[in-house]
Formats: sequence, C-alpha cells, structure tokens
Amino acid sequence: MIKESIFDEIHDCLGSFRCLLHAVSNPGEIMHIGEYAQKLEGENSAMLVLALTFLDKETSYWVADNEEFSKTLAELTYSRLAEEKAGFIFISGICSEEAIDSIFAKATPGSLVEPHTNSVLIIAVEDFVQKSTCSLKGPGIKASKAVGLSDYAKKWLNKRDSMEYEYPTGVDLVFISSDGAMIAIPRKVKMEG
Repeated sequence: MIKESIFDEIHDCLGSFRCLLHAVSNPGEIMHIGEYAQKLEGENSAMLVLALTFLDKETSYWVADNEEFSKTLAELTYSRLAEEKAGFIFISGICSEEAIDSIFAKATPGSLVEPHTNSVLIIAVEDFVQKSTCSLKGPGIKASKAVGLSDYAKKWLNKRDSMEYEYPTGVDLVFISSDGAMIAIPRKVKMEG
C-alpha cells in the first residue's frame, strides 16, 4: 500500500513514466524506479509503482499469480480486472513453462487496425545478470545490444519471439526486480544468442 503522504501519485508516477519511456525507447538498458518504490510498502512495491503508472479506470489488468496483489490494484486504481486480453498483465512469481504458455494464450497482440490494444507483460525477476547473456536486435537498437538477462527472463522472451506476431502487432515485455531495476523489451525487439 501507499505510505501516508510519502508517495505522490502525480509526481512519482510521472517520474516512473519517464523512466519507463526511456526504457522502451532504449531496449535492454536498465532503468531504475527504486526511489519511487521505496515510498510504498510490500514485497511488490516496484511492480506497484508501474501499476499506479499504467492503470486507471479506462484500462484492464490481470495478475496471473497473486490474488492479494490483484485486490490491491483494484482498490488503488479502479481498473477493470480482465483475465482474457487484459491490457496489462502482472506476473509477480516464478512461472513454469506451462504457466508461461497459458499467460501468452490469454494476452492479446492487438490487431492490425489497433495494434496499441496489445498486452504489456510486467514480469518480476530476481535481478539482472552482470555479464552479457544474449543480444537484442530491433527498433531502438543500433546493430545489436548485449544484455544480461537471467535464464528465466530469456524464457519469456523466447516464448514471445516464437509467437511470430504480424507487424505491427505483438506483446511488450517489462522485466522488473524488487529493487526497482527495469528493462523494457518492445514487441519488435528480438533476442539473439
């Protein structure tokens, strides 16, 4: 929850949005929203900052694996809960291959006419690896970019890449650690290696 009079829903969400916008514009670059997450309580505070930034009464969300976090989002954002084709899907724990498949089956890539109606998956990871484990290629990246993603994060990216969505549709991924480190990988950025 929000600590009394510490988290500013306008200025802190705006700061978080700027970090997120930079992360989306620069795929694979680590951005930090920890300064905003420290103003919130609970184990999913960094993910909650993103939820407060993304969600309002016009958006839909689904929390794939945490009923308590889902209730918190409903209370704080007034957003619609929608398990199928939600605009924002939050994954706070480690998922099996089957669960990852199931989540992607419920996500929407948008449509050719309205690609902006796609799902954004916000996925909790333990941390990012110091050394490069793969490279990313696509819009926003000059040639390729070396990134330190964990094997778990690479599972999500491999699954998304295997879906072969037709341009301009697709699913955007945002990986977030508990300390507020964040990497965004937009729909048309692919992993190599």
